[in-house]
Amino acid sequence: MKGHLKPLLSTLMIEGHEVNKVLVDGGAAVNILSRTMQKRFGKITADFKPHNILISDYAGKSSQLEGMILLDVQIKSVKRTTMFIVTPSKANFNVLLGCECIHGVGVIPSTVHQKIFFWNDDEGLEVLDADQKEYEVGMYFADQQLTAFAKTRPFDAHNAGIIDEEEGVRKIFCWNVK
Repeated sequence: MKGHLKPLLSTLMIEGHEVNKVLVDGGAAVNILSRTMQKRFGKITADFKPHNILISDYAGKSSQLEGMILLDVQIKSVKRTTMFIVTPSKANFNVLLGCECIHGVGVIPSTVHQKIFFWNDDEGLEVLDADQKEYEVGMYFADQQLTAFAKTRPFDAHNAGIIDEEEGVRKIFCWNVK
């Protein structure tokens, strides 16, 4: 897999615990923490702060939130208290760091280099390498054409982009994807 197509996953210290599969996503407005991780940090519902935040996924579907919580995040030598939205949903990552944390710490995430760059007032430029473990995605490239595989509901005959379907996986064919 090409390096620039990989998600930017890292291992960070959060609340004094080493947490792997931290997704750094500059397109996300908020930081997201799963209920499972919230319990791992020993936080309870009483630790939640009041909020009026509503989040939705890329399809526009809103999800129910458990609450909002403040946690200490450490990226190398920089430590910052960060706001997280706790959700009951499960994902392929343990924690998602969005713009709120990225801009707050002043990091520059680079999926091309698979690194996170940031300035430390004491030592200057610091670099955190992304985790280089294998990460499985459903994309295959051939002759400048892209075939994407995504879990979905049963076949939709009105969707012209569908090639075929097998066991809950549909194959979508796209032209001229670069």
